[in-house]
Amino acid sequence: MKITPVTYNPFIIKKGQINKSSTYQASSLPVAAAPPTGFLSFGRSAKNAKALRELMSYKIPDMYSGSEILNPKDLENLISSNVFSGPINKVVEALEPYKQCLHKVEREVFEKIEKASVIHPEKTLAQVMEEMAPWHQRRLRDIQAPIFADLNTLALQMPDEQQVMYKELIEITNKRLNNEPLSQPFSAKEFNYKLKRIADEINDGNNSEEISVINNIISVAKKMPEKTEVDILAAKNLTSKIQRNKKIKLQRSLTRKRSELLKQIETLHMNSVLNDNYELNRLMLQTRARIYNIPIKTSFNRKSFIYELKKITDTLEDQKLARQMVNTATKLPTSHYDVSAFIAKSADYSSSKIGYNLIAPSEGSIEHLIPYIKRGKDLISNYGLTTKFYNSERGDKPMAQYLRLHPEVYANCQKQVDRLIELYNDGTFGKIGLSKWFIINFVQKMYKLSPPEKRMVLDIGKLM
Repeated sequence: MKITPVTYNPFIIKKGQINKSSTYQASSLPVAAAPPTGFLSFGRSAKNAKALRELMSYKIPDMYSGSEILNPKDLENLISSNVFSGPINKVVEALEPYKQCLHKVEREVFEKIEKASVIHPEKTLAQVMEEMAPWHQRRLRDIQAPIFADLNTLALQMPDEQQVMYKELIEITNKRLNNEPLSQPFSAKEFNYKLKRIADEINDGNNSEEISVINNIISVAKKMPEKTEVDILAAKNLTSKIQRNKKIKLQRSLTRKRSELLKQIETLHMNSVLNDNYELNRLMLQTRARIYNIPIKTSFNRKSFIYELKKITDTLEDQKLARQMVNTATKLPTSHYDVSAFIAKSADYSSSKIGYNLIAPSEGSIEHLIPYIKRGKDLISNYGLTTKFYNSERGDKPMAQYLRLHPEVYANCQKQVDRLIELYNDGTFGKIGLSKWFIINFVQKMYKLSPPEKRMVLDIGKLM
């Protein structure tokens, strides 16, 4: 798929047309994103919250969106049943009771799957996504092209050194968008990041044998060397034959060490219950290619692009220009807010991964009202109930800032409080060992954390 608007020229930027006749090849191997925090990377687990996790089975409205929170045990059952790998009519049947829990993009994708299940009930999620992907990939490119053009225009303001780095990034990006083979250096940090994402999904399935295997794999992966003398020498223009020979020896030694560790990981993987895990198999293939510098076809990844762009803009003295470029790049569609981005990204995934991505953002999550990173305590008086989607979206933003950006949260917090009061009054709190002070503390804390010009005043008049 040719995307000429991405091509960067420090003197001329031309607008081109997308070749709409091309599609991605099924053999394409997507590369894991660079290691900035992932959208579904939810950080540390809240302590002293057992009763609140039990409360999630009672149809609690999300404090931010008002939508029903998905009980984590229901997600666990869906994963352990392996239903996502079956025919889509069974997937639709299994997910239908949770449709009201799905967030906007996931719900729209689910509705498309519902329609497909009527026509081809025997197909899998992966097959359906593969069929839908070409149209959505073209639409996605139409949205991306002017954003890349704006970035190219801004890049003309950068000093020559940064322009060279930016041009290299755009050339790599162009290859990814055109589905051309690309060699990429191995990153131990990225490899461990990707393993952790896979481990999060396995942990949600609550299969002790699978969890044990992935933990063993992660323990070996932590031994993978990252920044070495090879990287330092590679960045230099070596003129000495002795230095060049030293670099070659170091590269061979590093490749050998990484390869030996990868073999250990592959042995653990292939001789275990995870030997048919699609995501692990794909990661092993990607990693072997990167260690041995073998070109493979890679998909464009928005998060990775922004991560690499920021490494360039962080070196700029003109911080206003740096912010402009990063802010422009963040306009690129993300799978969490754009249906086409979700479907295009899913074309690379297994059915089980697609099913997980549909439902996992709606899973219940304990929210630190004062973020832990901002000295928020692991105490029930500092907890609210939300989903993983919103827990991640808010991040470590101060509550007052988030409320100014999202005034609908005022009404949605009242929805949650009303439901909590119902559950306290009917005796549910007593059954799970929860005090009414959880409700009172939540109301008081949200009042204190809300903007001074518009305090959050939650009604608890019906609390008995």
